[in-house]
Amino acid sequence: MTKEKPQQLGHLAPKGYRTNKCNSIFIDGDLHYCWSHDFVYNVEVEEEKLYNGEACYYTDDRFYTPFGYNFYKDTYLYNGRFMPISIKAAIRRTLQCKGIPVGTIVRFDKSYYHPGKKFSNSFIFKVKKENPLDIKFEISKPSYSANFSTCERSQKLVDALRANGFIVSVRKDNDNMLSSMISTAAAVNGKSLEVTKEDGEVAIAFGHGKKIGFSSYDNNLFGYTYGVESILWDQYGYFDKWSRCNEILKTTPVDEVVKILMEPNKEEEY
Repeated sequence: MTKEKPQQLGHLAPKGYRTNKCNSIFIDGDLHYCWSHDFVYNVEVEEEKLYNGEACYYTDDRFYTPFGYNFYKDTYLYNGRFMPISIKAAIRRTLQCKGIPVGTIVRFDKSYYHPGKKFSNSFIFKVKKENPLDIKFEISKPSYSANFSTCERSQKLVDALRANGFIVSVRKDNDNMLSSMISTAAAVNGKSLEVTKEDGEVAIAFGHGKKIGFSSYDNNLFGYTYGVESILWDQYGYFDKWSRCNEILKTTPVDEVVKILMEPNKEEEY
């Protein structure tokens, strides 16, 4: 059995090409960074708690991270392309950040490379001391205590879900996400396109390992016509987009809807 080569620590560039400056602090994997409170959290762990209707990073109104730090499978503790900091400062920032698991590999990158050279000019640091996260998450985002203001049918479902262990976020704006994505793409290309607004309100609920979405009356759900007649839902680990969800007709009695959504998740076969 071939042994895995240990990760090289320190400067990756050979002597003569090393500088004690870096432009970013990068971690690859499931960790994301909370800029406002200087800690990292595991995306998979927090998402699973969310689907189970538990307090987690995503339900807490105290935290904020600007764009440019968190991506799908990686995160930056510092991202200053034109503002380099010293390697010592990068190590200090890393050790001050709470919640990074012992053994995590952190990469200090530079915003330039050496033409014609194949080596990396990064500095590799390994976290060896625990700095535990002592924050207790809350369900404090205002939307989780909001209610439908006009649709009685939707509000009855909200009340029933909350009474049975689900957390429900009610939003007053039913933005057409499809138009929003097209508008964003147009803006990147220097064009302007107005985002379509849908009528009514929407709710996104979590609990019992599921994500549920429904709109007021017969409105779309974020631009998806599947939400006109149906309550849409999927289980943890399977949600892709609202157009690929399970459906329950809105005319189904509330008790029956809750019963369906409280059933244990099943492993799907492909």
